[in-house]
Amino acid sequence: MIVLSDRGDEQNVIEEEKQEWLNEVLIALDVPVQAFELDIQDMRDYLISVEIEIWNNHDGTMDVYKGESVVAQWKIPKLILIKETPKRWYYEIHLDSWARPLQKLDV
Repeated sequence: MIVLSDRGDEQNVIEEEKQEWLNEVLIALDVPVQAFELDIQDMRDYLISVEIEIWNNHDGTMDVYKGESVVAQWKIPKLILIKETPKRWYYEIHLDSWARPLQKLDV
């Protein structure tokens, strides 16, 4: 998927897209929407109780585990700087992720 971002706002756009993707993955893994209202520690405890782990790696990637299997992965997006006019630049952000639960739902 490709999204566009103003120059200087690309990291915020990437983080928003990453969070939306993670929410979709968790819903596909049958995490109830009400769980998203929990504070962080309660959400972590809930996810552990249903054998879901989320690993935010130092390089910006993310792995989602169900039990011992990786079921979803967010990879580092590719950024392409585009010059629209001499004073107007923006980024084309090529997102790279996969999720087994989303593929089963044909999303």
